[in-house]
Amino acid sequence: MFFTAALLCASLLGVGVPAHAADDAPPIPKEWLDKKISVAEAEATHPGLNDERVQGTPEVAKPFGFRNSQWEALKAEMQPGDELWTFSSPAESWKYLAGRAGVALVRDGKPIKVVITLMN
Repeated sequence: MFFTAALLCASLLGVGVPAHAADDAPPIPKEWLDKKISVAEAEATHPGLNDERVQGTPEVAKPFGFRNSQWEALKAEMQPGDELWTFSSPAESWKYLAGRAGVALVRDGKPIKVVITLMN
């Protein structure tokens, strides 16, 4: 039932839900891109955790916390000329509990990889 509701919301919002994305399909629409940022700005905005969870899992103190490995993989794919952008799905998606936000790796104006940092 949840999957059906998600498909309905996606179709209402005009968001495609392909069974399998093509290899060249962007992970998000470029219209979701918000602001160009640097690696340092991204890491300062997402500094990792600084609470009791660090005692049992010290790697979560690194930038992007539990998503640090995704962040490191994104950085490893960066090539000269690539850009980092913040992104957010449209306001309507947040209204229907399908919102997504994060950091995107953009190459030649096209998002190619993302780290989702916020969703509802």
